[in-house]
Amino acid sequence: MYAQIRRSEPLGAIAGRQCGVARRRQLASVGLGAHVVAANLAAERWQTIGEEVVLLQNAPPNRRQLMWVAVLDAGSCALGSHTSLELAGFRSFASEAEQIRLVIPRGDKVTPLDGVRVHESRRLHPEQCVFTDGLPRTPNARSVLDAAAWQPYPRFAATMVAAAVQQRLVTAAELDDAMRTIGRIRHKQYLREAIEDAAVGAQALGELDLTRLCRRFELVQPVRQVPRRDASGGWRYLDAEWVLPNGDTIVLEVDGQHHMDAAHWQADMRRERAIVVGRKWVLRATSFEVRHEPAVLVRDLRALGVPILPSCQNLVRS
Repeated sequence: MYAQIRRSEPLGAIAGRQCGVARRRQLASVGLGAHVVAANLAAERWQTIGEEVVLLQNAPPNRRQLMWVAVLDAGSCALGSHTSLELAGFRSFASEAEQIRLVIPRGDKVTPLDGVRVHESRRLHPEQCVFTDGLPRTPNARSVLDAAAWQPYPRFAATMVAAAVQQRLVTAAELDDAMRTIGRIRHKQYLREAIEDAAVGAQALGELDLTRLCRRFELVQPVRQVPRRDASGGWRYLDAEWVLPNGDTIVLEVDGQHHMDAAHWQADMRRERAIVVGRKWVLRATSFEVRHEPAVLVRDLRALGVPILPSCQNLVRS
C-alpha cells in the first residue's frame, strides 16, 4: 500500500488511478503542499524521480509505475512502439520490447530514466493518441510501424507486421492507411510487402514467389498443395514437394505469417513430425527468405537433390 494515502481520500484516488505515481502539482491540488511532500521525502516514505514526479513508496518502481513516471515527467507524450502494443495485449517476442518506449514532440526535453528509451517525433498529435488504463499511447497501427522501423533488420520489420495482424491487434487496411501518412520510414519497401501479404493472404503470394524463385534459379517446379495422410490418419496439404529420381520426396513448407502464434507454430511442428515419419525430407522457410534471400534456400534444395531444368542439365554436362 502506498504511504500516507489512508489519510487522504483524494490522494488515494490519484494513487489508485496512476499506480502510486503523481506530479507535485497533483499533490498540491488535493491539499498536500510542498512542506508535506518534503516531510514524506525526508522520512523516506516517498521518493522523487526528476523534478516533478513523486513515487508514493520507498521501493523501486515496477514496470507499470515506470510507464507512469515517464508519462508524467514528459507531459506531452505517448507510449509508443512495443510498449504501446504491450498495453494493447500484444504478445511480444523481441528483446527490444523490454525497454519502455516514450514518444515526445521533437525538441522537448525529459528526465533520463533507466529502462526508458525516448524517441522524438514531428508526427505526435495528442488528438490521435489512445488511452489504456489512463496511459496515453500511439494507435496500434502506428505502434507496429514504429516498432518495425526503430531497429535495423528488414526481416524483423516484416515479422512485426505479420505478428500484429495474426494477433488481431491491427488490420492490413489500418496499416496501409498509416503507411500513407507516416512519411519517411526505414524498411518501407519491406513493410509494404508485408502488409500486402497480410491483406491478400501470404499463402497465395508465397506460391507466386516460389514460382518466380524456381524460374530464376531454373529449378523444376514443385507439385503444390499435395494431400498426404499423416501418422494419425488425417489429411495434410503440403505447400510444395519434389519427387526425386531415387524415390525420396523433398517437402518445402513456407511460413507466410512467420508463425509467431504459439498454437499455430506447435500445430506446424506436429505436422512436420508426422511427415518426417513418412520418410520425407522437410525444409522450412519463411516467405521473407523465398522473396529476399532465395540463394541460400536454393542451395539447400539443390543439396538435397531438387532437380534443375533439363535444358540446364545439358549446359552443366557440356
